[in-house]
Amino acid sequence: MKSIVVHSGLPKTGTSAVQAWLHHNTEQLASAGVFYPWHYLDKNGISAGNAGSLMERSGPRFVTSPSQIEGTLADFEASGCHTMLLSSEAFLPELPNLAEALPAHTRFVMYVRDPLAFLESDYNQRVKRIPQLHEFLPDGDAYGGWLGHEHLYNALLSDTARTRSELRPYHSDLFVGGSLLTDLLHAAGIDTSQLTGLELKRVNTSYSLHALEIKRALNALPLGNELNERLDMRLQSCPLGPTSYSLIPPADYDRLRKQADEELRELSVKYAIDSLEPLRQKLHDLPSRPYCPQSLTEAEVDAVVGHLAKVGKRLTRRIAASLEQHPEIELPYPSLRDSFARAVATLDAVPVEPRRRWWQRRRS
Repeated sequence: MKSIVVHSGLPKTGTSAVQAWLHHNTEQLASAGVFYPWHYLDKNGISAGNAGSLMERSGPRFVTSPSQIEGTLADFEASGCHTMLLSSEAFLPELPNLAEALPAHTRFVMYVRDPLAFLESDYNQRVKRIPQLHEFLPDGDAYGGWLGHEHLYNALLSDTARTRSELRPYHSDLFVGGSLLTDLLHAAGIDTSQLTGLELKRVNTSYSLHALEIKRALNALPLGNELNERLDMRLQSCPLGPTSYSLIPPADYDRLRKQADEELRELSVKYAIDSLEPLRQKLHDLPSRPYCPQSLTEAEVDAVVGHLAKVGKRLTRRIAASLEQHPEIELPYPSLRDSFARAVATLDAVPVEPRRRWWQRRRS
């Protein structure tokens, strides 16, 4: 019997990196008998994965689409492959409906990470994308909540979805083969000996603390999607400030660690999921990363703006113009206005060499 494996997240468990690898390796996957449908990737290497292979848009969300499922199953059959692997976090909210619509032998694979790491990563992503204005709130119910919103629990309430689902620990020490990619391929029953280049590239890189704070402050401005995307790309490359840090104060960390441990224990007991116990043991006494308050000095603000001016001159000018156009907007770091003004003044003071046309270069 042919195999269908649907990788459904959870959020913040490296799905973007996995999808980027699968997307760029469809030919060698096909040679190994694995059908992975094509999907779009943006400049960051991020997409909705194979969401459109099984679902269709209904307003802001995806819903199960029998016609898309029928077409994808037909493509799988025509491919001659023995395994179809699909990946998208968007599958998670629709898992009960997808379980009913897909063939009975379909398996759903999901990864569960440290709830505290999820909480901080979710906040970081909200600063990058939503955009989040406020400082981090050390509360298990903040943002997406524990373990990837309520969608996991809704999926497990469905007998059909639960019996076909496999929850796996998201932890480097517990991955089969040492990486998320090799672990997923193992879970899908795919022979990795026929595959090469099994290394994941980092996509959607987390910000340093300084970059996070500057993005959070600039979220107050109406920069628009294009400018925010450029700002995101430039800040991902910012080397200034701590890169391994925690926004959870030590006293809150102890409290939240106990809550997270209890949450994982209850999840395992309620749904008889033994696979998460090794993760719970790993996390039980896990120390926090160094705590860093969300507070930059004026010199640190200046340094990040200086970095932006070096790597994105046009971006810096446009942000400075937006700051001038909106003097009424209060910023978490008021010195940003002067920093950008000085950066633009410095850029203006440097003479720009006229661009030489191709025929001028040829004559030279």
